[in-house]
Amino acid sequence: MAKQSQVTRADRKAELVSELAWSRAELARNLHDVRNNLDLVAHLKHSVVQRKTAWITGAAVAGWILSRLPGRKKKQPEPKALHVENSRRSTERTGILLAILGALFNLFRPILTALATRKINAMVARSDGGWRNPLR
Repeated sequence: MAKQSQVTRADRKAELVSELAWSRAELARNLHDVRNNLDLVAHLKHSVVQRKTAWITGAAVAGWILSRLPGRKKKQPEPKALHVENSRRSTERTGILLAILGALFNLFRPILTALATRKINAMVARSDGGWRNPLR
């Protein structure tokens, strides 16, 4: 009786091992199929190769439709006449002020240059608080 239970146990164990091997192989095949089905790039390439005319026609139609859409334009509110007049006046004043400042700067440039040169030379000449020579 002990021999028969050992034989049945060995047979059952061999059967379980073979079922496990078959299940693993089936799982590997299913995993391979899932990976192939989820490969969108390969599916797209295959579709484009098989249906070139449909893809080119669809792209042309989509491009034509997109070219016919109106462009987006921001609607600007209608400015009031008083606001435009004030804006124009301030712009004119700013332009005149900048022109006057530019002319004054050109007029006083030699004087400003001489003054800056004198100040820089005085700071270099001082040894207590002026610019120091970094090479000393």
